[in-house]
Amino acid sequence: MLQKDMIETPDIKEKIYSDFGDKAESVMKTLREAIEKHDYINSGRILRCIIYLADKNFEALKKYIDNAIGDPRDVMYWAEYVNREKGFQGDPKRVRDFNKTFQNCENDVHE
Repeated sequence: MLQKDMIETPDIKEKIYSDFGDKAESVMKTLREAIEKHDYINSGRILRCIIYLADKNFEALKKYIDNAIGDPRDVMYWAEYVNREKGFQGDPKRVRDFNKTFQNCENDVHE
């Protein structure tokens, strides 16, 4: 059985179209191609982190896809935590949970 295409999750698809406008189809294609080669990034959490970090920039999106392919934990850490500049010696705090939709990612966040 094929895994659900997480790009089609309503909040993810909506965010792609609102953030990337006329480049949205290219973003969808780029994400699908990456997922076809690396199915472990076909996760709502990972895709939301990539899109959040890209901040409406297509070139940045491709960079964060590559980072997620290398180690998905990196993009999750960068997208969900603040105060991470000092690495694990600092006091990073989780402020977003991208297991939840974009609309709810900042509500009731737990470590």
